Amino acid sequence: MRFFHAAFAPLWLALSLALGLPAAAQSERSPVTYQHLQIINDAFVRNRVAAGRVELDSYGRVELKGDYVDEPEVDRAFSLAQVVVGVKWVSPVTPENIHVKTWEKRLGNLFARANVLQPPTRGGVAPGPIRNRYALVVGVGHFRYGINPLEFAGRDALAFSQFLTDPGRGRFLRENVTFLTEENATRGNIATALNRLRQIAQEDDLVTVYMSSHGSPPDKNGAVNIVTYDTETTPRERIWQTSITEEMLKEFVEGIRAKRLVMVLDTCYSNGAYRAVPGFLPPGGKSLGSDENEGYGLSKEYGRRLFGAKDLVLESEPSRQSTAKSIGSGADEPWGKVLIGASGSGEKSWESDKLRNSIFTYYFVDGLSRYNGSVQQAFNYAKPRVVSYVKEEKGRDIDQNPEAMATVANWDMRLTPGASR
Repeated sequence: MRFFHAAFAPLWLALSLALGLPAAAQSERSPVTYQHLQIINDAFVRNRVAAGRVELDSYGRVELKGDYVDEPEVDRAFSLAQVVVGVKWVSPVTPENIHVKTWEKRLGNLFARANVLQPPTRGGVAPGPIRNRYALVVGVGHFRYGINPLEFAGRDALAFSQFLTDPGRGRFLRENVTFLTEENATRGNIATALNRLRQIAQEDDLVTVYMSSHGSPPDKNGAVNIVTYDTETTPRERIWQTSITEEMLKEFVEGIRAKRLVMVLDTCYSNGAYRAVPGFLPPGGKSLGSDENEGYGLSKEYGRRLFGAKDLVLESEPSRQSTAKSIGSGADEPWGKVLIGASGSGEKSWESDKLRNSIFTYYFVDGLSRYNGSVQQAFNYAKPRVVSYVKEEKGRDIDQNPEAMATVANWDMRLTPGASR
């Protein structure tokens, strides 16, 4: 039976906006054939996806159709499709495509939460001066279940943590900085740390979250999850169910009382991370028609879903990044929520043997030191240097463009106390 009814159309539309819409049209000709679709449909039968099937969407991507028992079955089907054609040619899922009873339950949660959540920061009252400063710093370079290691993720996290706790720079109290690396950076420990921040941070506090790790393949909503030490890879869809998901971060963002939040995610999906995991990648180790540098970072749609803001201020819009105070505030210190990603949605985040760090983290921390903890100035310092250095070390045809998204025009919050202009 189908679980979708026409009477629910307005609600499904609201939910589809919350979960994200399909990616923009691909400009290149699709390499997906009907033979690929048959291979995927046959795989559904073998793997107990009884009522699901795939078709081509209007952009030539594989699109899930049919009925599914629950979201784990959707994940299984989505993963099976990615193994055949790669992540690039599988369309993100929306409730218009498939019909899952779990999503009906989520509707109730969505509207129940709307009754208790505070209004968005943009329309709220400005916080006072910063009282306390808290941080969660995560770096994962080694993984329990066959994922190829990152050489410098632990060093990235250490460099960021050292800036925060340095008596001459960030001056965070050490007891206010949770530092999780390697085998301590499990999904459970990270979730516990995020929950603790939600509980202790008050309206006038500043919260900083930094994570360096691999990313998962884009999930059914197009999100790249953050891989933890204990993220599982078998069966393949477990990678989404055992990593730090967009939903976990969204709940953190919605639930935290602090009106100053800086999130820095140096993470991306790269095929190379999963080459040692049997059956994880398509034949050839990449999406159909893609090159060896295929990778996926944070998208603007991810930022909009995470912060719930339709009119995020993007780094590419300098005219809106004035020195004016936070919108609607008149506050002495900037405030708002900022999400910084090390690379764009179709790019990898590169490590450097010469710098012995992630290239982005190296220049971002350098910028924080040079500009007295200014998040915006550090980002503006780092971005062109990352773009240039990646081309110099990795190849002229390689792009890495860090992204910044904020809920306010002036997001020049500072991680160093007493340094506001």
